Amino acid sequence: MKRFGILLLALAAFALGQSPLEKLKSALDRLRGPAHQAVYALTVERPGSSRTYRLRVYTDGERAHLRVLEPKAEAGMAFLSLGQDLYLFDPRLGRTLRLPPSGRSERFLGSDLTYQDLMGRDLEELFQVTEEGGTLRLMPKPGAPTPYGRVEVYLKEGFIERVLYYDQRGQAVRELRLGSYQRLDGAYLPRTLELKDLTRQGYRTLVEVTEVQVGPVPERCFNPLYLERGC
Repeated sequence: MKRFGILLLALAAFALGQSPLEKLKSALDRLRGPAHQAVYALTVERPGSSRTYRLRVYTDGERAHLRVLEPKAEAGMAFLSLGQDLYLFDPRLGRTLRLPPSGRSERFLGSDLTYQDLMGRDLEELFQVTEEGGTLRLMPKPGAPTPYGRVEVYLKEGFIERVLYYDQRGQAVRELRLGSYQRLDGAYLPRTLELKDLTRQGYRTLVEVTEVQVGPVPERCFNPLYLERGC
């Protein structure tokens, strides 16, 4: 524990010399973790109901392949995020589809996560970053395809603890909280995520990361042809 505390102090000292954009990129890299395979438990809570999905996730920190393991009705569905390209395989249709840009704001498996959230680079690419009182303040670049008027990222010792999303009128509409970062092969990955829809009471999505295996992911996992057969 003492050694981990020293590492956190070193990270904090390093962050002092970074620009706001560099701080954001470093924090997001810790959020994505190293190249790994894992099982993600995705629980979608709605007023009076709850549904849990188990997903096998393959990622190299930039690209991600997600495959539904449970429940049985959705098992075999797969998703592939390659930069700005997102592919979906639905075994009920028997084919792989490329999601159009207009569909990236749709909800992933009916949760509070969107397909744009899965792609993961919009905060860096679509927003201008400044820092105010230790909080990163993100404002959309001119013409950026985002529904948000601003985003606030709260950091603690270089790690993202909380993200608030505001609409164009300045109302907070979504809140993301991250907890219990685990150190993996010199990198980091949160164990839990909680995403709330602040406009609708009782709408919440929880993610728990388990069975993590750090190491290179086969390149075929990021080929759309392998969405159907698995990697």
